[in-house]
Amino acid sequence: MIRLPTLRRLSFLLPLLLLSACGSGRSSNAGAPVIESFSASPARVNAGREVTLSWRVRDADRLLLLPGNIDVTGTNEISLPVTDNGAFALQASNERGSRTQPATVVLYDWRAVGDALDSAVSAGTIDGASFALIDRDGPLYTAERGDIALNQMVPLASASKLPTVMAILTLVDTGQLALDRPVGDYLARDAGFDWPADKAAITLRMLLAHTAGFVGLGDTQPDCLLLERLSTLRDCAQAIAKTTLVAAPGSAFNYGGADMQVAAYVATLVSGEDWQDLFAGRIGSPLGLGGLLSYGDPAVVSNPRVAGGAVASAPAYARLLRVLLNDGLYDGRRVLSTAMVSELLRNQTTGLPVLYQPFPADRTTDYPGYGLGVFISAPRLHPGSSGPEYSDPGLFGATPWIDLGLGYGGVLLIESTTDVGLDLWDQLRPLVIRQLTGT
Repeated sequence: MIRLPTLRRLSFLLPLLLLSACGSGRSSNAGAPVIESFSASPARVNAGREVTLSWRVRDADRLLLLPGNIDVTGTNEISLPVTDNGAFALQASNERGSRTQPATVVLYDWRAVGDALDSAVSAGTIDGASFALIDRDGPLYTAERGDIALNQMVPLASASKLPTVMAILTLVDTGQLALDRPVGDYLARDAGFDWPADKAAITLRMLLAHTAGFVGLGDTQPDCLLLERLSTLRDCAQAIAKTTLVAAPGSAFNYGGADMQVAAYVATLVSGEDWQDLFAGRIGSPLGLGGLLSYGDPAVVSNPRVAGGAVASAPAYARLLRVLLNDGLYDGRRVLSTAMVSELLRNQTTGLPVLYQPFPADRTTDYPGYGLGVFISAPRLHPGSSGPEYSDPGLFGATPWIDLGLGYGGVLLIESTTDVGLDLWDQLRPLVIRQLTGT
């Protein structure tokens, strides 16, 4: 396969294509080469991305790829980046004549997405937004609007849960934790920690899926969950351990932050690292986040709120989504095992009653399942894609999501409410799907 630098615009292609009207395989250009096929893959792509052009030609002495008059004689394929017009042509010639055949790549046009964000700001629905759209290969589109810059660190609220889960699951991959082992086995390493008998059956899976039976956001929360600087992660986990369960372990879904706070303490206990160092080493560094996703300065934050206290930029968070889209890989580097990604995305709450979920009353059926740190969308929300679709919305409107059917993800960061974030996502989603599918 031949790889070449970016081509110049195909400003001179039209005259050649007019000449090709007498040479596309069945013309009066007797004896000239026959171009049996010439195509581009993928047929839809972002400008600047590579496509593969391939062809089948008979009786040609010379092959030129246009624009650029690139000699590809003796080959049948070439990979190169697409310019901003997406038009190519193959010219095949011999001593008896020549024929030229075009191939066009449709370039994604994200202007409608930008217009939707503009409209939301103009209408006063939001004061600003940062937005990042990605697929398995990298960025597709970014935007900043109003008073939020693209790389600004924005409060994630509950959208903190997905990065937290990913960091903890790296310890499962290394064998330091097991999803279905009682966490009391790990807490026993802390001789002074009191893990009551009524919680003996609680596993790491239950903590990460909000099925452990601890209080949720609809219940009275332990005070320590708001004390980032006046408590420690260990002390907060101990306070949570002493609360009364609202359901038997594994018997109900109760969305909140207490269970993940305990899970984070277990992770620090078995790893020997504080939370911020653990996250930076296992997620931040491999993804090159450069501090653009943070649970707070460890010099002052002794009790990081792992289920609701992180901040991030949209492009940084989008890198997490690429890991999930690529079965645990980021730019070829293994971050999570395929098995852990599958567990993260698998519905962990099938058949369980819901004690609390964070969505408005009219959306209670929109997200019928929960994995480990992500909600699963009802198929009716993403017409045009087979899905499945997953998301991790936050209280202030942060809305990250991925769609495995179309292989893309998006991160919308605003400072508003969950309802506003979901409504804006509902406006953006069909615009994205339309570009990716050409419908």
